[in-house]
Amino acid sequence: MSLPHPDFELYDNVGRATEQITAHRVDRPTAEDLHRWAAHDAREFSTSLPNEEAGQSIIDWTRQLYRVRTAAELNTVTQAVLGDGRSGLGELHTFLETAAEWCEHNQEPGIAARYRQHAEELSALGDRLGYLSEDHLASIYRRTSRSASAQPPRAAPAAPVVPTAPPRRPARR
Repeated sequence: MSLPHPDFELYDNVGRATEQITAHRVDRPTAEDLHRWAAHDAREFSTSLPNEEAGQSIIDWTRQLYRVRTAAELNTVTQAVLGDGRSGLGELHTFLETAAEWCEHNQEPGIAARYRQHAEELSALGDRLGYLSEDHLASIYRRTSRSASAQPPRAAPAAPVVPTAPPRRPARR
């Protein structure tokens, strides 16, 4: 049984990529075909989506990195994107969990499990990135505190030193 594949004529391999030829031979669409067909089937729904691309806000935060001058400013930007709560990474985690719930609700438990697995991996990545941020700040602030402690403290004026008499030798008997 051949798939309804409007983009591929039987035995016409001219100009086709190896993936396309193999996919046709095994009666399986390419990943590009699947995405194109899904976009076609969802075009009415797509008109109700926001106009900006989903990654646009991350692009805006990435641009902020060019303005960063200190480790504290870098931490502020990275926490907005990678930190807990309503950060970009947190929202992506929520997105993956919601996709998993949708798949479960629509009787696709295998796909739901894969979305959940990626959400867990993303959470672990977020933890590692959080540790990286903490390590960076710790190294900066330790370096700052070491350089401050390396400078000799300003001494308070010392009391005048009273000369002491040289020690006396005991008398011989």
